[in-house]
Amino acid sequence: MELNHRQNQILATIRTEGEVQIDHLAEKFAVTTQTIRRDVNYLCEQGLARRVHGGVSLPASLTNTSYRYRSDVESTVKDQLAATLAACIPDGSTIMIGIGTTLARLAQHLLSKNTLRVITNNLQVAQILEANENIEIYIAGGQFRREHQDIMGSSAVSFFDGFEADIGICGCAAVTDRHFVMEHESIEADISKAIIRNSRKQWLVADARKWEQFAVVKVSPMKQFDKIFTNNQRLPKEFPLHLTAKAD
Repeated sequence: MELNHRQNQILATIRTEGEVQIDHLAEKFAVTTQTIRRDVNYLCEQGLARRVHGGVSLPASLTNTSYRYRSDVESTVKDQLAATLAACIPDGSTIMIGIGTTLARLAQHLLSKNTLRVITNNLQVAQILEANENIEIYIAGGQFRREHQDIMGSSAVSFFDGFEADIGICGCAAVTDRHFVMEHESIEADISKAIIRNSRKQWLVADARKWEQFAVVKVSPMKQFDKIFTNNQRLPKEFPLHLTAKAD
């Protein structure tokens, strides 16, 4: 289920400020404390926040939320971004696809391609593309993360280092105000870095919510990417943007 705008802003606030009191949030968003409590209750039910005395904070774990939950968030926007991205990939390309739910949606739109070679550590991508026998699939070995449906670890990084792709496609956990692409964990950032260095062209897909999120591990500056697929209409025009759908 998608979060509304205020719920996203509450998450952004607690990621920036840490523990936040209900009264402070009510004043900040000009609504009643009862309204904020309903929002907080929903965020806690989804595992995105936890209640503390008189307020709310981040969950004890700072790792990424589950694949199933993330796949439902901003699902329409993610599908639009995936369709736009897929249309830019020529038949016969060799592509690297990283982690994330938007990239799993990309796989659905790649099924109509005549030929492709796909190198990935994203299990959902591999399972979807298996339906097209004209698509070659190479999948990493390593640590299986059940909750994220991907393969991680040093062996997965080495796997990507064994190829050179026409296009490397990355998602991300967040983008900073200084336009730096971020991930929650070092093992996730290492995968994206491997894709970037082993591809002749680097593409990023990031819905507008990524500019409201917080993550601690740097991947690369946005300027390193040759194409950026987003619905964030507020980015500087010097970036190679492929815009789709308007942000809320």
